[in-house]
Amino acid sequence: MLDIRGLQSTLFFESPEEIYARVFRELKPRTAAPEMRVEFCRFANADSFIRLKDARLEIRISDLLAGAPAPVLEALAHILLGKLYRKPIAPIYAHRYRLYLNRRDVRRRSTSIAGMSAARRTWSSRFAVASSSPAPKASISIWRWSSSA
Repeated sequence: MLDIRGLQSTLFFESPEEIYARVFRELKPRTAAPEMRVEFCRFANADSFIRLKDARLEIRISDLLAGAPAPVLEALAHILLGKLYRKPIAPIYAHRYRLYLNRRDVRRRSTSIAGMSAARRTWSSRFAVASSSPAPKASISIWRWSSSA
């Protein structure tokens, strides 16, 4: 049997800003919703951030979640807003978010992006070290520099 608790509230045509505004009203019904700005950013993994600054909510979501279904974005909204306002997170939302992140295609995309950025960091750090050190006198191979003069 399919468990669809919490799914009835998700509207599949809402923008991310509308999802966050609706979830905000659910968590803090007596408080006026602040202005919200949701942007998808390139991160090395599925990180997402939320910050309240000058009566404005700034939400930065990993671009891995840009194509996520509306129920997953709603689950992330519950998680981020719940953490920001120190409200308990319903297990259904945490479960829904984890299920999506553990899908084979999402895992594959996240590991390939993380691998590319790790390779980029390794290459750039090796290059920076090599370019800042004095030039070697003779090279033994492509990968090692001789320490003797």
